[in-house]
Amino acid sequence: MGKILELESVFAGYNDEVILKDISFEIFDDDFIGIIGPNGGGKTTLLNVILGLIKPYKGSVVFFDDIRSDRNNKVGYLPQQNKIDKKFPIKVKEVVLSGLIYGSAFLGRYSKTEKQKAEDTLKRLGICDIKDTTIGELSGGQMQKVLLARAIVSSPRLLILDEPNTFVDNQFEGELYEILKELNKEMAIVIVSHDVGTISSYIKTIACVNRNLHYHKSNKITEEQLTIYNCPIKLITHGDVPHTVLKQHQH
Repeated sequence: MGKILELESVFAGYNDEVILKDISFEIFDDDFIGIIGPNGGGKTTLLNVILGLIKPYKGSVVFFDDIRSDRNNKVGYLPQQNKIDKKFPIKVKEVVLSGLIYGSAFLGRYSKTEKQKAEDTLKRLGICDIKDTTIGELSGGQMQKVLLARAIVSSPRLLILDEPNTFVDNQFEGELYEILKELNKEMAIVIVSHDVGTISSYIKTIACVNRNLHYHKSNKITEEQLTIYNCPIKLITHGDVPHTVLKQHQH
């Protein structure tokens, strides 16, 4: 099992405001990590550090092996849907091909091999029939599949997803996590989600982010993890007898 990434004593934020404090974290090839935490706690900031979108004020971010030389194609990213301009006149197949923009493609001049790779990825996710549809015509579930196809078309070693279950129905949500379970056989996955009850059925480990990072090498939701959210959080757990857990709290 190879190490993909290591963050050591990272401090990061925006406009000189420190959001993340003293974060140390490692990601390995077969990881499926769920990142949870309160709004404003630094979950998206952590993703931005991993993606290289912001530089830490302090500390180091080290990629290992082939990622160092080919980082853009070895890290796939599925952003939140509300950051996508659905009015932009672009077709599904063009969105997916854009995931190969760091290859030989330039100004839309994709090779035959790249076009075939995009076609194969569309087929894999069952959306080849909408490849000529513009993104403004897509449902929430279809859009997430298209964005996921774009994220994995380059066969990344690490896939990062920022709240992928936003704006999708329950049926697609279950389908999405089954797809991710299969993809985890080929790549490491890091997913940010507020739906901790659902992701606990699929992820292997949990990282709680609230300025600091608390990493738990288990997919179980514990009292310690609930405390990270302050007050309160309601969880729906999965099993033979589904039930809810509500932390005791006082206002």
